[in-house]
Amino acid sequence: MTSERTERQSASLEADPVAILEALQACPTAPFHEAYVAARIRELCRDHDLSVTADPYGNLLVRPSPDSEPPAAGRTIAFCAHMDHPAFEVTEADPLTGTLLGGVGTATFERPVPVRFITPQATVSGRVMGREREQPDGTTRLRLEADGPVPVGTIGIWDVGPFRREGDLLHGPAMDDLAGCAAILAALAECRRRGTGGGALGIFTRAEEVGLIGATLIARQRLLPDDAIVVSLEASHALPGAVMGGGPVIRVGDRSTAFHPDGEALLRRAGARLVETHPELTVQRQLMSGGTCEATAFLLAGYAATGVAFPLGNYHNGGPDGAIAAEYIDRRDLETGTLLLVAAAEEMTRPAEPDPVYVRLETRADAASGRLIQTARTWVA
Repeated sequence: MTSERTERQSASLEADPVAILEALQACPTAPFHEAYVAARIRELCRDHDLSVTADPYGNLLVRPSPDSEPPAAGRTIAFCAHMDHPAFEVTEADPLTGTLLGGVGTATFERPVPVRFITPQATVSGRVMGREREQPDGTTRLRLEADGPVPVGTIGIWDVGPFRREGDLLHGPAMDDLAGCAAILAALAECRRRGTGGGALGIFTRAEEVGLIGATLIARQRLLPDDAIVVSLEASHALPGAVMGGGPVIRVGDRSTAFHPDGEALLRRAGARLVETHPELTVQRQLMSGGTCEATAFLLAGYAATGVAFPLGNYHNGGPDGAIAAEYIDRRDLETGTLLLVAAAEEMTRPAEPDPVYVRLETRADAASGRLIQTARTWVA
């Protein structure tokens, strides 16, 4: 009975990732304009007694405690998510014009798109009335209308309503990638509560949607130990083989690269331990080729990088009919994904174990090696 109670408790989380996600979804965000999300993350870190610092570019680094260090047998594991989401910035006042920041499907702008302009004084309703062809500098211009004054530099976000729950589905304006941010914060709070995962680190980046900029700058500064394993968290376009509600996805790769086998092996071991203890939970594994994520930036900089994805509906706010819509994920994927991160942080402290797949291959090779030698004598000199 005591063992069963302990197992049930270990599947619970002190910090609710859904509640954290709801708090983050109330924050408007855009590439280069992540201040609202960053401020809320700092508040949540204070609430959960997490240590937070920033690099010169405004990327946030969060640890379970100020003196967190990997144990002697472990390495740093860095969980990474971005604070921005596709939106736009007002660039001209007359006529009112904006520049798209991040990728949004062209079909979205075939009709007026309701938006909210976020000024320091107020939120102003408005519309995107159309888009122009991509400019020579690679930017996309938007024709705008506003129901009040909006100065140049104001950000505009898609007006898809507030965060809401419908059964197990969580709807909100920016699941990509505030869901990843929520999972990391909840996982670090749990690591602190358990007194495990001393080498765990959360990285919250800027300007991912316009070219993985924050992640690239962190990698270039070498803020992580060279032997760190980086896990990129992303709400990624649901694809065949990555079923919404089927659990978080251990991401084999993205559109641009295949991820590091050391990182994947760590997540597979963590996932196997998690499911063994809690068979009601499920973890998936799939190539998620819907886009390029921050694991690629760290991988190309020489880090052992991998990824975890939450299957996402209405990717980049594109509804089934092309109209703007809230993004959505499954609550169970978020909660199990948070537990997977905790398990991965704890796995880093354990002595390395042989990969079970390789052990199986070696066993088969040993059993068959004598026969290969015998048959090879007929043609090997």
